[in-house]
Amino acid sequence: MKVSAESKKKAQIQIRELQSEIKFDTRDLPAAYLAAKYREKSYFKPAYQREVVWGTDRKCRFVESLLLRYPIPMLFLAESENDGKLEIVDGLQRISTIDYFLNDELTLSGLKKLTLLNGFRFSDLSITDRNRLEDQALRVTVLDRDTSEIVKIDLFDRINTSSLKLEDAEVRAGAYGLNPMMQLIINLSDDPKFIEFTQLSQKRLARKENTELLSRFFAFSYNYKGFSHSVKDFINDFITIQGEDSKWDNKQKESKQTEKYTSELFSTISFIKENYPENVFKGPSGLFSRLRFEAIMVGTNLAIKKTNGSLEGNSQAIQKMLNSDKFQSLTLSGGANSKPKVQERIEFVRNTLLEASK
Repeated sequence: MKVSAESKKKAQIQIRELQSEIKFDTRDLPAAYLAAKYREKSYFKPAYQREVVWGTDRKCRFVESLLLRYPIPMLFLAESENDGKLEIVDGLQRISTIDYFLNDELTLSGLKKLTLLNGFRFSDLSITDRNRLEDQALRVTVLDRDTSEIVKIDLFDRINTSSLKLEDAEVRAGAYGLNPMMQLIINLSDDPKFIEFTQLSQKRLARKENTELLSRFFAFSYNYKGFSHSVKDFINDFITIQGEDSKWDNKQKESKQTEKYTSELFSTISFIKENYPENVFKGPSGLFSRLRFEAIMVGTNLAIKKTNGSLEGNSQAIQKMLNSDKFQSLTLSGGANSKPKVQERIEFVRNTLLEASK
């Protein structure tokens, strides 16, 4: 297809317009300066950023790269509007690692090249190496304070979908950070009652597994029959549609939406706590199972809604269902996200509860 001269002109105008949305300057900042600013919270983590999730191996490998003077990817910060502080758009893992090491909160281990430094902390280095590391400059791009939140979130999303793979929930929290449905899911997933209910480990919470689970709960509860094969795309579409401005554009609508979803979640949790055995989301291996969570949470929610909130609990029938070969088969990982299997496991739980409630 040949592109017309008019299309080329329009494309050029669009490029110029969108380029003008980003103003920035580039600085070389010493490692010690970055660490100090982070420790005093002058450089802070915004809501769309993930938590500090690097394990010891990755932290130590990064410090080894610094000591070897390897090139380090650019950091991205952004001026906040009022207080002069800088939010960390990209680089939290690296900046926090530098802070930990310079403050003797990280002991080097597993180094492949500087093997003689295994077991060292920062204070164990020679004075020369300590000074060099503290003075080592890292290249930083600082976005102007007028840069919109949408642009910053877009930058975060682009960086983190082209480098180290984030969990779907982490990318989604950034890419859909301004979506009211996503904001509600994040708030509810951080509710202490939900966290206590799921009993997720701190490691899984740090990777926003709680947010992923709640996203799945709402998406499947409202449109499990519309699922095809990609859980990621299915959830993204749900959040986009449910977060449309027309559904949240005034306080009354926002309050109604919040009440609806909050009530559904906690009525489901209440029923499960009263009628299901403890640790019901753990599979035969003793580990938390997303598939069991989806089947039980969504199936129970649908049964509650089908009876207009008057679902009767039957612990004996529920235990029989959980012990059945069919439930075990439907919640195993093989072919777990095929459309028939998703529908069957949700409906199996729902129908069992409705039959037992008669």
